[in-house]
Amino acid sequence: MLSFLPVAKRGFFRDFVGVLNSNIFSLICALLISVLLTRVLGAEGYGLFNALVVVPLIVVSLTHLGIRGASIYLLGQKKYPDDQIVSSVLFILVFAGLLGMLMSLLGYYYLDNPDFTHLLIALVLFVIPFRLSIIYITGIFLGKDEIKKANQLNWAINFINLLLAAILVWGMNMDIVGAVISALGANVLVSIWALQSIFKSFTIKFVFLPRIVKHIIRMGLLFSITFFVIQLNYKLDILLLERWSTMTEVGVYSLATQIAEQLWQVPLAIGIVLFSRTANQGDQKELAQTIVPLARLTIWVVSGIALLMFVLAPFLIPLIFGSEFSSSAPMLQLILPGIIIMAVFRVLSGQLEGMGKPHITIYIFIPALMINVGLNYLWIPEYGGLGAAMASNISYVLGAIGYWIYYAVINQVSFWEILRFRKSDFNQLSGLMDKIRSRGTS
Repeated sequence: MLSFLPVAKRGFFRDFVGVLNSNIFSLICALLISVLLTRVLGAEGYGLFNALVVVPLIVVSLTHLGIRGASIYLLGQKKYPDDQIVSSVLFILVFAGLLGMLMSLLGYYYLDNPDFTHLLIALVLFVIPFRLSIIYITGIFLGKDEIKKANQLNWAINFINLLLAAILVWGMNMDIVGAVISALGANVLVSIWALQSIFKSFTIKFVFLPRIVKHIIRMGLLFSITFFVIQLNYKLDILLLERWSTMTEVGVYSLATQIAEQLWQVPLAIGIVLFSRTANQGDQKELAQTIVPLARLTIWVVSGIALLMFVLAPFLIPLIFGSEFSSSAPMLQLILPGIIIMAVFRVLSGQLEGMGKPHITIYIFIPALMINVGLNYLWIPEYGGLGAAMASNISYVLGAIGYWIYYAVINQVSFWEILRFRKSDFNQLSGLMDKIRSRGTS
C-alpha cells in the first residue's frame, strides 16, 4: 500500500516514521511535564493552569489565520516565488501576534477569574507571538517538503519545556508561575532557532506585497476557521467545566483528555505527510485509492492501543499522577470511542486539506460543535467531567462519520468500505513493523 503513495525526495514510510518518532518523543516529554505538574500542583492547581492556558490555545487556533496550511499549499504548488511567500508570511506574523495578544486579553477580562493574576496573564500573553511564529515556520518547512526540520520544531518545544519545568516548578517551587515561564521560555528559544533558519534559507524583505498577502490570508482563513472549529470541539468543554463545575474537576478531566488524545499520534503523523505530499503533487487519483486502506489500518492500530489504555488506566493513572487523579480513569475510558473514530478524520483530512479543501471540515464540524455545547450544558452540571466526556464522544462520532460520508461520495467508494477489514490490512501492518525493526537495527 505505502509504495503506491506519491514519490517525493524520500519515501512516504521514511517521512511517516520521522514524524511519528518526533511525535512520540514529544509525547513522552509532554507526559513527563504532566506528571511533574500534577504531582507538584495537585488537582486544583493543575486545573487552574489548564483553565489559564486554554484561552490562548483557543485564540492561537484562530489567529494563526491558517497561515501554516496556506504556506504548505502555495509553496507546494509554486504559486509565487518562495522568497516572496516567506516574506509575506513573516509580515502577517507581526500583526497576527499583536491581534492574538489583544484577543486573549479580552478573553481574560470576560472570564474575570480572580485566580488569574496580572503576572500570570502577562506571561501567557507573551507566549502567543512566539507560538505563532513556530506554527508559521512549520508551514514553510512542510511546504518545502522539509519534514525533518518541521519535526525538530515539534519535539524541541516540549523537550525544553520539560527541562525548564523541572528547574522552575520542581527545583525552585515556583508552582503555576514556573509552569507558565517554562512554556514561554520553550516557545521563545525554539522560535529564535526557527527564525534564524528561515533567514539563512530565504532572502527576506519586510515589504508589503498586497497580492500575495491577500492570497495567503484568503486561503489561510479557511484553514484557520477549520482549525478553530476543531480546537473548540477539543477544548471548549474545559471552559464550560470551569463555568459549571469545580477547578478540581477541570484538572481531572484535562488530564484524561490529554492522555486520550495521544492516540492521535499515528494518524497525525500520516495526515501531516499526506498534507505535504498532496500539496506537492498534482495527480490525486492514485493517492485517493490508498487513503481508505490507510485509514482502516489506522483504526486497527489505534483501537489496539486504546484497548490497552482502557485496561491499564485505572491502575496507572493514580500510580503515575497521584490518587487525586483516580477519577480521570473513567473519564478516559468513556471518551475512547470518540477518540478512535476521530483518528479516521485525522487521516482523511490530510489529503483533502492538501487539495485546498479545508472548508469541508467547517461545514461538517460546526453542527457537531453545536451539539457538543448543548450536551455539555445538559450533562456537566450533573455529571461533571463524565458529562463532558460523553458530549465530546457524540460530537466526535458525528463529525467523523459526516466527514467520511463526504469523502466516500467524492471518491466514489462505498460508505461501508472503511469497515471492510481485509487480511491484506494485517499484512501491511506486519510489513510496517518489519520496516520499523529493520530501521531500528540498521
